[in-house]
Amino acid sequence: MNQAPSMLKPALISGVAFGIAGSIPVINWINCACCALIIGCGFLAAFLYSKDCRAAGFAFRPGNGATVGLVSGLIYGVIAGILGGLISAAVGMGDWEEVIEQIEMSGADIDPAVLEQVSQFMESSGGFMMILIGLFFALLFGAIFATIGGLIGGSVFKVEPQAPVQEQAPPPPPVG
Repeated sequence: MNQAPSMLKPALISGVAFGIAGSIPVINWINCACCALIIGCGFLAAFLYSKDCRAAGFAFRPGNGATVGLVSGLIYGVIAGILGGLISAAVGMGDWEEVIEQIEMSGADIDPAVLEQVSQFMESSGGFMMILIGLFFALLFGAIFATIGGLIGGSVFKVEPQAPVQEQAPPPPPVG
C-alpha cells in the first residue's frame, strides 16, 4: 500500500513564508485582525497538503488539516519569534526607559523599587530577553491559531479517496 504524503513540505513552505511576513514591522500588524497571518499560515499548509493527498489518492480530513496547521504554526513561531526579535533589536525598538516612564506617568500604583529592578534586569539582559519573550508568544499563538486555520482548511479542502473502479462484465447479447 502507498504511504501518505509528508506533511513537512507544506508545513515548511507555509511556516517559513508566513513567519518571515509575521516578523516584518508593519506587515505583522495584519495579525491584529484576529491573528489573520497565523490563521492564513495553517490554512495555506492545509491547502498544500490537501493537493498532495489528492494526487496520492489519500483522504484529507479536518483532523489532517489541524495537524499540518499545528506543524506550520510551530515553524511560524520559530521563524517569527527569532527573526522578529532580531529585527526589533537591530532597529532599536523596545526602549525600556520609555516604557518605565509611561508606566510612571499612567499613575499606576507600582513600587518604584520594583520598576527599578525591572529596568535593571531588562538593561542587563538586553535584546536576548526580548527574543525569548517574542519566541515564546510566537510559538504559543502560532500553535493555537495555525491549528485553527488548518482545521478550517481541512474542512474547506476535504478530500475523500476514490474507490477503485471495478469493471463490470458486458451485458449478455440479446437472445434473438
